[in-house]
Amino acid sequence: MRCVARYGLDGSTLDRVSEEAGVARPMLRHYLGNRDEMVDALFKHVIEKFAATTEYLFQSLPDLDPSSDARMLRVETLLDMLFDAVSHEAENAAVYQALVAASHRHAGMADALMGFVTSFERQITTELTRAFPQADPSKCAVVAAGITAVYFNHDAAMPLDPPTSWRDRQRAVADLLIASLA
Repeated sequence: MRCVARYGLDGSTLDRVSEEAGVARPMLRHYLGNRDEMVDALFKHVIEKFAATTEYLFQSLPDLDPSSDARMLRVETLLDMLFDAVSHEAENAAVYQALVAASHRHAGMADALMGFVTSFERQITTELTRAFPQADPSKCAVVAAGITAVYFNHDAAMPLDPPTSWRDRQRAVADLLIASLA
């Protein structure tokens, strides 16, 4: 992951990976296989890591209570977690972007990455539908799509160290989308 974050998928040669790992190239090939097998292993690792992180994110939300205040607390906590600059991991974002950029060359990768995005979006839709039971479910899905898009844009720009005012505007966009459901 460090090599792909630093050099991109194409720039992560077996030599660079073996140097980063501190093992001889033949040993690397013995345990991880050829370059395509290494890319597949990285891809599976990233998907599993993102799935676990996403599961942790949604499980970390306050317990669901039937009161509207508690339902909104879950949404507010979710947005706080998504748009918190402290929790951003530039390496994860760079690896994800490298995999997306190369996905057209690797069978099944684009579908799996898109599956991750749509699953993430569906989970946000579920939270919004619970928080706003009076809202049209299709509107909750549209708002979730907007929040997902803003979040991925926010996450992709974090390595640029944007000013707090820019990050605050990204969160404000999510807040405006949420307000449209009330």
